[in-house]
Amino acid sequence: MRLFDVSDILRNTSYYLLGKQNVQFNFAEFPVVQFFFEHPDAHPAMKDLLTVTGLSSGALSQAVDSLISAELLERVQDEKDRRSHLIHATDLLRKVRKAPILHFEKMLDVMRRSTGMTAEEMKRIEELYVDLAKSRTGGELALIKQPSDLKVPGLVSHEWERETREHLSSLPVWILILHFTTNLKNPTMMYYYGKRGRMTLGKLRLMNCIFHLSNSRNEMPTVKDFASRFHVSSGAVSQTLNAIIQDGMVERVPLPPDHRLTGIRLTPQGLRMRRQCASSYTGFMQNFLSRIEPEKVAVFDRALDMTLQFLKTKEGKAFLMPGENSGPSC
Repeated sequence: MRLFDVSDILRNTSYYLLGKQNVQFNFAEFPVVQFFFEHPDAHPAMKDLLTVTGLSSGALSQAVDSLISAELLERVQDEKDRRSHLIHATDLLRKVRKAPILHFEKMLDVMRRSTGMTAEEMKRIEELYVDLAKSRTGGELALIKQPSDLKVPGLVSHEWERETREHLSSLPVWILILHFTTNLKNPTMMYYYGKRGRMTLGKLRLMNCIFHLSNSRNEMPTVKDFASRFHVSSGAVSQTLNAIIQDGMVERVPLPPDHRLTGIRLTPQGLRMRRQCASSYTGFMQNFLSRIEPEKVAVFDRALDMTLQFLKTKEGKAFLMPGENSGPSC
């Protein structure tokens, strides 16, 4: 779970950095942008993006159209099939991509110096992140019995996926972290939630936030908490929340002393889902780390602790978006 905490901090800070460049992404657009951050030279068709992002056809079409309007993507006619189009990253997206990469590379340099991590240790950590990313690219999802039920990243192999598996070591570490956690956490949550109801992108993000808040706080989060973290209106949060309540995953509970204010907590069904997801994450990491040399595992474990501790220091907080200083967000 520490790795997911780091991933959430990186993702939210990415939103902030991109927003400073006057580039705003919604939750559905970010997986598309993340894909082109990982594969800037890829030219996927829409059906390919459906597979690797896990988005619905409608959500993907809206996301791509919006990114094309923002001149970050473009449609180019497929030379092999003149009836089809491929999606390309524009020069503007490549330019936008540089800011978070440089930001996090600088953060890693400061962290290396302040924590006393050796070059050899950093090399071992980077190798482990490459191995983790490879494990989530291609093949079946670990510990999920029926992965064919979902449109999940990695279930279909394409030429650019194979090339990426061979050249993952050239990608920045923070992109590898996002790649791994996205391709493990989201499909796992979708799978277990799907046994109860349909998991939309809005539900996915809200449930992820509920998991975090219910884990890190004693008090129950409110709609206002979610609205501030999502940077959307309380009404928009309430609409998605009502759907999750109908699915039996969460419930509203009056908060004393003013019982007109309600908090949100997981129901027994929601708690079971959380335990199942946590068990899958833990099981995957245990299986993965059992095949790694013990000294590498020790370095990896130390690196996660040092990263989270570093992000609480004055030097670390300077690299985070406003509001991240108190810990992981959603």
